[in-house]
Amino acid sequence: MVRDCRSAGDAAARGLWSQLGLRLRDRRTQLGLSEGVVAAHLGVSLQEYKGFEAGQVRVSAALLDQASDLLKVPLFYFFQDLQFGADDHEPSQSGPAPVFTITTPEERLAALTEDFLSADQEGQYYLLLLARAFAHDADAK
Repeated sequence: MVRDCRSAGDAAARGLWSQLGLRLRDRRTQLGLSEGVVAAHLGVSLQEYKGFEAGQVRVSAALLDQASDLLKVPLFYFFQDLQFGADDHEPSQSGPAPVFTITTPEERLAALTEDFLSADQEGQYYLLLLARAFAHDADAK
């Protein structure tokens, strides 16, 4: 389930996908891999992969999980210190990352539940995929 971010009409979502794309590109270039190698590993076309890196096409959690294996990073690498609600800009140009002070498991569950329920059906789908991918990543350790 891949969707063009321009159709979403949401600047915050475009910013999120742009940041994820930058992380994909940065790690790929650190390892000296071509876009074609990563696209082939993920089973997508070169054009679609370029869309991922450009932040124009949403990357599913399952594909990010596959990418994390190839790029030798934990899945969390793609989400750590993201600037949520930011417009299209590179993370390095923004202020400090937000600090979350949800300390107890109950508070974390309540925050997660609130965010899940406030998301539309597609957002809920992506949250569930991410949760499964993170659980798989934790099991692999």
